[in-house]
Amino acid sequence: MAQDPKSADLLKPFLRGENIKRWRVEPEGLFLINTPKGKVNIDDYPAIRDWLLPFKPESENRATKQEWFELQQAQLAYQSVFAHEKIVYQDITAQNPFALDRNGYFLANTCYFIPLADPTLLAFLNSKLCWFFLSSVTNIARGGYLRLRSDFVVQTPIAAIPKREHARITRLSNISTDNAAARLFIESAVAHRILDLAPPEHRRLSRKLEEWYDLDFGGFRAEVERVFHAEIPIRKRAE
Repeated sequence: MAQDPKSADLLKPFLRGENIKRWRVEPEGLFLINTPKGKVNIDDYPAIRDWLLPFKPESENRATKQEWFELQQAQLAYQSVFAHEKIVYQDITAQNPFALDRNGYFLANTCYFIPLADPTLLAFLNSKLCWFFLSSVTNIARGGYLRLRSDFVVQTPIAAIPKREHARITRLSNISTDNAAARLFIESAVAHRILDLAPPEHRRLSRKLEEWYDLDFGGFRAEVERVFHAEIPIRKRAE
């Protein structure tokens, strides 16, 4: 965007299925270059055009008839909804995968959405009762994972919530969403700090270090030594 501010018109924040977890989204900083068929003159966006040019030969080999830079399935019918708050969820999951998208993400084909930002509905969708129902109607994938296609989820019965309970459930749902976001921030900040212990040639966390919150301090120190061949300096241990 520094090369051409107009590029921002085409760049949309983007989520894949694995970025959606219970109560939260975990974005990777991905963006979709939104070029629906017949809607964009790519020469009006020279920075994006030049970035895409190395991929032109592969793009021209696609089966459908469209310009080389255009999206194959742009889902124009949904784009106005993508840009607003909504409930999002992933396709294949081992637990309730519903979260509130407050930032207008566009979605990959491993995600689905409900065009509402209702925290009370979100609370129900993340409940054990809802999971029990979905387990009874969806396809079961290998490993016990559910396939939450929209034609399954749309069957979910939603009971009327008494007015006296609605405000309480809404408040608890919002707390869960906010706490999940705060937890993600802490997890990411600590993970980046752990990488300060890594040698330049090995700046990657093991699975245990990614899930550092499940380790006691002794286990954490041992994993740092195993992966990075380094000890936590005494002066940093209290921190």
